[in-house]
Amino acid sequence: MNYEFVYEEDFLIIRLSGTAGVNERLFVEEYLAPHLLQSCQKVIVDLDSLNETGGVFLLGVLNTIKKKFQLLGGEIKLCSLKPELYRYFQENRLDQIFDIGQSVEEMKAKFIKKSNAD
Repeated sequence: MNYEFVYEEDFLIIRLSGTAGVNERLFVEEYLAPHLLQSCQKVIVDLDSLNETGGVFLLGVLNTIKKKFQLLGGEIKLCSLKPELYRYFQENRLDQIFDIGQSVEEMKAKFIKKSNAD
Protein backbone atom coordinates (compact mmCIF):
# COMPACT_ATOMS: atom_id res chain seq x y z
CA MET A 1 0.00 0.00 0.00
CA ASN A 2 1.18 3.50 -0.78
CA TYR A 3 0.64 6.61 1.34
CA GLU A 4 0.66 10.18 0.10
CA PHE A 5 0.35 13.01 2.63
CA VAL A 6 -0.82 16.39 1.32
CA TYR A 7 -1.43 19.52 3.39
CA GLU A 8 -4.12 21.85 2.04
CA GLU A 9 -5.11 24.83 4.18
CA ASP A 10 -6.13 23.38 7.60
CA PHE A 11 -6.45 19.84 6.27
CA LEU A 12 -4.21 16.81 6.05
CA ILE A 13 -5.26 14.62 3.15
CA ILE A 14 -3.97 11.06 3.21
CA ARG A 15 -4.27 9.39 -0.18
CA LEU A 16 -4.08 5.62 -0.01
CA SER A 17 -3.37 3.56 -3.11
CA GLY A 18 -2.60 -0.04 -3.95
CA THR A 19 -3.76 -2.93 -1.81
CA ALA A 20 -3.53 -3.40 1.96
CA GLY A 21 -1.44 -6.40 2.93
CA VAL A 22 -1.95 -8.77 5.82
CA ASN A 23 0.26 -6.81 8.25
CA GLU A 24 -0.31 -3.36 6.77
CA ARG A 25 -1.74 -1.98 10.01
CA LEU A 26 1.64 -2.62 11.66
CA PHE A 27 3.43 -0.41 9.11
CA VAL A 28 1.01 2.51 9.03
CA GLU A 29 2.35 3.99 12.30
CA GLU A 30 5.78 4.37 10.73
CA TYR A 31 4.31 6.40 7.85
CA LEU A 32 2.11 8.46 10.18
CA ALA A 33 4.80 9.41 12.73
CA PRO A 34 6.17 12.55 11.02
CA HIS A 35 2.65 13.80 10.34
CA LEU A 36 1.44 13.28 13.89
CA LEU A 37 3.94 15.94 14.99
CA GLN A 38 2.13 18.48 12.79
CA SER A 39 -0.95 18.03 15.05
CA CYS A 40 -3.42 18.44 12.21
CA GLN A 41 -6.99 18.41 13.54
CA LYS A 42 -8.79 17.77 10.24
CA VAL A 43 -7.77 14.62 8.41
CA ILE A 44 -9.36 13.31 5.23
CA VAL A 45 -8.45 9.83 3.99
CA ASP A 46 -8.96 9.64 0.22
CA LEU A 47 -9.50 6.07 -0.96
CA ASP A 48 -10.01 6.86 -4.66
CA SER A 49 -6.83 5.09 -5.84
CA LEU A 50 -7.24 2.07 -3.62
CA ASN A 51 -7.44 -1.37 -5.23
CA GLU A 52 -9.12 -2.77 -2.14
CA THR A 53 -12.43 -4.57 -2.44
CA GLY A 54 -12.84 -6.62 0.75
CA GLY A 55 -11.69 -4.13 3.32
CA VAL A 56 -10.55 -6.47 6.11
CA PHE A 57 -6.89 -5.43 6.05
CA LEU A 58 -7.78 -1.86 5.14
CA LEU A 59 -9.94 -1.62 8.25
CA GLY A 60 -6.87 -2.19 10.45
CA VAL A 61 -5.08 0.67 8.66
CA LEU A 62 -8.05 3.04 8.99
CA ASN A 63 -8.57 2.18 12.67
CA THR A 64 -4.90 2.91 13.38
CA ILE A 65 -5.06 6.25 11.56
CA LYS A 66 -8.28 7.17 13.37
CA LYS A 67 -6.90 6.24 16.81
CA LYS A 68 -3.63 8.12 16.36
CA PHE A 69 -5.28 11.36 15.30
CA GLN A 70 -8.10 11.11 17.86
CA LEU A 71 -5.50 10.84 20.63
CA LEU A 72 -4.23 14.24 19.47
CA GLY A 73 -7.73 15.73 19.40
CA GLY A 74 -8.14 15.33 15.66
CA GLU A 75 -10.90 13.86 13.58
CA ILE A 76 -10.80 11.82 10.38
CA LYS A 77 -13.26 11.49 7.54
CA LEU A 78 -13.16 9.07 4.60
CA CYS A 79 -14.00 9.73 0.98
CA SER A 80 -14.04 8.23 -2.49
CA LEU A 81 -14.86 4.64 -1.53
CA LYS A 82 -15.50 2.38 -4.51
CA PRO A 83 -19.05 0.91 -4.52
CA GLU A 84 -17.95 -2.57 -3.44
CA LEU A 85 -15.92 -1.21 -0.53
CA TYR A 86 -18.76 1.13 0.48
CA ARG A 87 -21.14 -1.86 0.55
CA TYR A 88 -18.66 -3.70 2.79
CA PHE A 89 -18.65 -0.72 5.17
CA GLN A 90 -22.46 -0.59 5.22
CA GLU A 91 -22.89 -4.34 5.74
CA ASN A 92 -20.49 -4.25 8.68
CA ARG A 93 -21.93 -1.00 10.06
CA LEU A 94 -18.59 0.73 9.62
CA ASP A 95 -20.43 3.70 8.15
CA GLN A 96 -21.56 4.34 11.74
CA ILE A 97 -17.94 4.51 12.93
CA PHE A 98 -16.46 6.47 10.03
CA ASP A 99 -17.82 9.65 8.46
CA ILE A 100 -17.88 8.82 4.74
CA GLY A 101 -18.38 11.12 1.77
CA GLN A 102 -18.07 11.25 -2.00
CA SER A 103 -15.07 13.58 -2.40
CA VAL A 104 -12.33 15.48 -0.63
CA GLU A 105 -14.19 18.74 -1.28
CA GLU A 106 -17.39 17.39 0.30
CA MET A 107 -15.51 16.33 3.42
CA LYS A 108 -13.74 19.70 3.67
CA ALA A 109 -17.16 21.35 3.56
CA LYS A 110 -18.40 19.04 6.34
CA PHE A 111 -15.47 20.03 8.54
CA ILE A 112 -16.09 23.73 7.85
CA LYS A 113 -19.82 23.39 8.48
CA LYS A 114 -19.11 21.61 11.79
CA SER A 115 -16.60 24.32 12.81
CA ASN A 116 -19.17 27.04 12.14
CA ALA A 117 -21.79 25.18 14.20
CA ASP A 118 -19.47 24.90 17.23
